[in-house]
Amino acid sequence: MSTTADGTQRESVATWLAESLNTPGNAHRQWAQTTVAGLALGRRFAAVRLADQLVCAVAVRAPAMTTPSAVLGALGGPVIHAPHSRRFYALVPASPPGHVLGPHAEYLGLGCFLGVPRVGDDQPDELASYWFVPMARPGALCDPIRVLDLVETGTAVLSKMAEA
Repeated sequence: MSTTADGTQRESVATWLAESLNTPGNAHRQWAQTTVAGLALGRRFAAVRLADQLVCAVAVRAPAMTTPSAVLGALGGPVIHAPHSRRFYALVPASPPGHVLGPHAEYLGLGCFLGVPRVGDDQPDELASYWFVPMARPGALCDPIRVLDLVETGTAVLSKMAEA
């Protein structure tokens, strides 16, 4: 894909994300000023907050997925990493799961806001949030079934480790 096409795609994704707010221009201003915009969850998309240890537990257990990159890449959609809080945020469709996700994951929907990095900010930083798995196109979100599988697998591994 050419640089122009890449730029157009990034702008399309940024516009789609910004439209989670009643005033999308606010998101664009925040990205320009601070590199992170507070976006509303629950209407256009939601997020599942995942503890770093949950993701690492799955990576240790699954031979085919030996790194957090492989584990999170298998979710089929965008993931934000917030290294300062040691959390990942998988962006998912705005439909809450039917049950509590457990001690290492939480569904964030209507009434919540998420600090979303500028589209294109995908380089790790010690403090700033970045796109661990970038959004491929507007509306391309993680598969909620895969996210739930990750949560259940990671929780089981962490429970076994705690018992040992």
